[in-house]
Amino acid sequence: MMQGVSDPVQRERLEERLAKVREDPELKGVLDEIQTGGPAAMMKYWNDPKVLSKLGKAMGGAAPSDVETENQHDGQTGEEEQAGTIHHAASTGDVEMLKKLLSEGADKDEKDAEGRTALHFCCGYGDVECAEALLEAGAVVDAVDKNNNTPLHYAAGYGRRECVELLLKNGAAVTAENFDGKTAIEVARLNKQKDVLAVLEKDAFL
Repeated sequence: MMQGVSDPVQRERLEERLAKVREDPELKGVLDEIQTGGPAAMMKYWNDPKVLSKLGKAMGGAAPSDVETENQHDGQTGEEEQAGTIHHAASTGDVEMLKKLLSEGADKDEKDAEGRTALHFCCGYGDVECAEALLEAGAVVDAVDKNNNTPLHYAAGYGRRECVELLLKNGAAVTAENFDGKTAIEVARLNKQKDVLAVLEKDAFL
């Protein structure tokens, strides 16, 4: 999400594929919304298996597994199964469902295919209540995804000030670097999140 395409040949191929994607009315609308809505719009579609599958096929890559067909069992669709997961509860801000799952023994630090925990999701979306519930349950505050981004990186990049303050209060490492060598402070600066940047810089110098 934070890496650019530097290879000219790769960039040209990507542009050709994006042009084809824009020929699809449904995907054109998705791309337009992401372009105008920024990170928040991207997060909206990040967990939509139908959109990701269609986009993957249109881009000529390996499409994500077809959740609707491959994960069906006992009369349930993949979408219904996903609705009962800790990641889904965190990303939709369903704090009651999240607490119920935690009380039933759900893994508070479970990772998805990209290495993200539920705490990454609720901090990216700015859902403080869900983040509090996870931290109270003992979730790892500095869990890292596949790009070594912590929940603090997500909260900083998306300008979620309350989540940033909550994470810092719970001991999140301001100096932790992702695979691009960026700390949460640098991520906030790159994304012009001035309010969050002020909070992070203040904490870093305490």
